[in-house]
Amino acid sequence: MKRRDLGVGVFAALAVAAVGVLPGCSGGGGDRPAEEQGTLSLPLSTQGPSGATYRLRDATFDIRFQADYWGGVGGEGGSPPDLSVSSESDPDASSIRVSVERGYYNVTLRPGWRLEKVEDGATTDVEATLLSSSDQWIYVYAHSTTWVEYQFGLGDRSLWFNGTLNLQIQVYEKPSDIYGSSGEPSVGGAPGSEPVFGGASGTP
Repeated sequence: MKRRDLGVGVFAALAVAAVGVLPGCSGGGGDRPAEEQGTLSLPLSTQGPSGATYRLRDATFDIRFQADYWGGVGGEGGSPPDLSVSSESDPDASSIRVSVERGYYNVTLRPGWRLEKVEDGATTDVEATLLSSSDQWIYVYAHSTTWVEYQFGLGDRSLWFNGTLNLQIQVYEKPSDIYGSSGEPSVGGAPGSEPVFGGASGTP
């Protein structure tokens, strides 16, 4: 069972970056020349405000090419293939880097991830909530940097997403409380029209 960290309100963000071409990165598919490629970098660790390090574990990212601004869908040579990468390919890595063609990409974090806290050489699973969408959209420019974040909050969903819904009722004891003593509507409408609640006169 995941341990709930007592640091209420602690916030961690893992950035997803598209950066310039880096030697040694695996290719992401497609037939574009190297000068039209960039590197999609998925950071797997970050440092929280307390100084503790948090690592994303058991995380699988699906990377899907959507379109190229310059060449339409797929561009020349067709669309690059969909990719899936996992944090467990190298659990000690600080990031995952994948060479991709320039263009729009959808990056999806699959369910099943967990967040690990590293402090004083010890690792502990912490209960965490994904605050941002699991789907992120980015445009990878050739030889440039684009950032998008996955944001996590320590604690369960109720800590971050619960609010208060107030229910209110109103009781009218007689028709004149709504229509007035003349019998004509006085709430949300002009004389001679039907009562209108929650909108301007004549609006359904």
